[in-house]
Amino acid sequence: MAPIRFAILTVSDTCARGEKTDESGPALKALVSGADSAGSVLQGVVSHTAVVQDDEASIMAHLITWSDENKADVILTTGGTGFSNRDVTPEATKRVIQKEAPGLSSAMLISSLKITPLAVLSRAVCGIRKQTLIVNLPGSRKAAIECLTAVAPAIPHAVDLILDNKAKVRDTHDAVQRDVTSCSHGASCAHTMNFENVATRLRESPFPMISVGEAVRLIRTSVEQKRVESVNVKDAHGRILSEDIYSNCDLPPFRASIKDGYAVLASDGKGRRKVLCGVKAGTAPTLVSLEPGTCVRVNTGAPIPDEATAVVQVEDTKLVLKSSDRTEEKEIEIMTEPKEGQDIRPIGCDIEKGSLVLNAYTYIGAAEVGLLVACGCKLVSVIKPPCIGLLSTGDELQEAGEPLRPGQVYDSNRITLVSLLKESGFDSLDFGIAVDNAKDMINKIEEALKKVDVLVTTGSVSMGDRDLLKPILETHFKASIHFGRVNMKPGKPTTFATCTFLGRKKYFLCLPGNPVSATVTAHLFLLPLLNEMRGDFSKPVAVQTKLTSSYNLDPRPEYARAILKWDDKETLPVAYSTGNQISSKLLSCKGANALLMLPGRTAGKQVLNKGDVVPAMLIGFKQPLLD
Repeated sequence: MAPIRFAILTVSDTCARGEKTDESGPALKALVSGADSAGSVLQGVVSHTAVVQDDEASIMAHLITWSDENKADVILTTGGTGFSNRDVTPEATKRVIQKEAPGLSSAMLISSLKITPLAVLSRAVCGIRKQTLIVNLPGSRKAAIECLTAVAPAIPHAVDLILDNKAKVRDTHDAVQRDVTSCSHGASCAHTMNFENVATRLRESPFPMISVGEAVRLIRTSVEQKRVESVNVKDAHGRILSEDIYSNCDLPPFRASIKDGYAVLASDGKGRRKVLCGVKAGTAPTLVSLEPGTCVRVNTGAPIPDEATAVVQVEDTKLVLKSSDRTEEKEIEIMTEPKEGQDIRPIGCDIEKGSLVLNAYTYIGAAEVGLLVACGCKLVSVIKPPCIGLLSTGDELQEAGEPLRPGQVYDSNRITLVSLLKESGFDSLDFGIAVDNAKDMINKIEEALKKVDVLVTTGSVSMGDRDLLKPILETHFKASIHFGRVNMKPGKPTTFATCTFLGRKKYFLCLPGNPVSATVTAHLFLLPLLNEMRGDFSKPVAVQTKLTSSYNLDPRPEYARAILKWDDKETLPVAYSTGNQISSKLLSCKGANALLMLPGRTAGKQVLNKGDVVPAMLIGFKQPLLD
């Protein structure tokens, strides 16, 4: 079966002039051609690309050439669909197409409106010229990918219709009719929600397979504006500041002694001094005035008289005269030559009143809490953390501690994820287990969405006849699935979706059911999502590490569990495998403090050998003892 030929036209004045790098065109190319060996829903190759200015004649010229000379089955344009004076892509498209395809435009609009109300401003046009389908996409990388993803399942059938491929058109129509009649939820979910008609389920995923990096980018860019709340500074540990913090006072707020000793006039030099009084830390500055030949005894942190120009530590003095009751010092002798400013902290030398102390989006650790208190803060504005729910799916799952029935396994995923979230500073709500039944799953999800911002599920996202989650999210919850497959091992079927529920945006991260897959994908996708929502923009730490064993590479990039150790003989940490890396073997996570980031297999590189160096992402880091 020949692949669908795509041509991609980027319409942008700034990109055409070289003032800006085209991001949308390459992203669409990667999406169209990023299929695995089984093929993707788009079944495509990119035959032509071009970048033109926002000029109607230039746009039309490319559309006419690519269609009339049979150079592409589908032309994707990106850019020029908005309200700007220079946005003329829809006008150029209307002038060249012979038939309109308003359903595609409507599908993209409906999908985009789930993400932003501003999608109503898009003027995308879709249509047919000769034997070529032309689809207008927005100019931004994110919006272009989202819109293409929304219509991607329909494109292969559209091409078959345009090319009059009768056999394939008939097969598709028959499959759709079978699915519609066998499933009350509709054609889009029949292949998984109809248990009795397994033969009609899809054999290939309708979701393009994207890279881990692209998946993380889609997750982070989907997060809406952060919500904030005010908390007492004593409760702020572990939170993220939502605004800059300025000091309410000078620190120190008075001239303070650095040592236990005597406040003196440096100009007096060495010699005897009359001790006027003593000043302790925590007392108001004394009203006594220093005169030549006198001094005041001070403790560390105590305020010193205005006239004092130095502090001499007690170790550099000796007692000359005591009071009659021998309880007070009357006279001392200075044994060293004092210097101007010696052991005095000037007002505001640490922090000046009104100065910037902490930037917005700073993580509040122990030192930051102390700093906030020292600067006179009582309440601070912080980003409200997301409320997280956990739900396992599967007929085979049992709660821990119950007698294990035949064919059943204990649900280890939820407690693993609860613990992982705790280690990362997040609390979560447990919504138990949903069996592989559409009604039960819908009820459990609805119950969770009433209470949480993010619902994390495990299981029911692969290609099994009981994997219901994706069609349920799309059909019942009208969710936008931003990605449904990731080019990685383990964790390929990981799914990320959003929907609006009771007027609020909700986030779904649907992880695979295998315990290792769930754990690895939680590190790679769940923590970045939650960190983004709480205002933590830090990235995982990756280090170069030396392998101690060989690895046969998989076609997909692999994240292998490992234990990193440091010793005095190696410049890099060395990586020890945790054993068999299959996705169901939770023992491979035991003791692991890193994920080895192994590349996908190529013709030129199929094995990594002992001593090779690869990047490793640190996880739940515990450094083993030196060997």
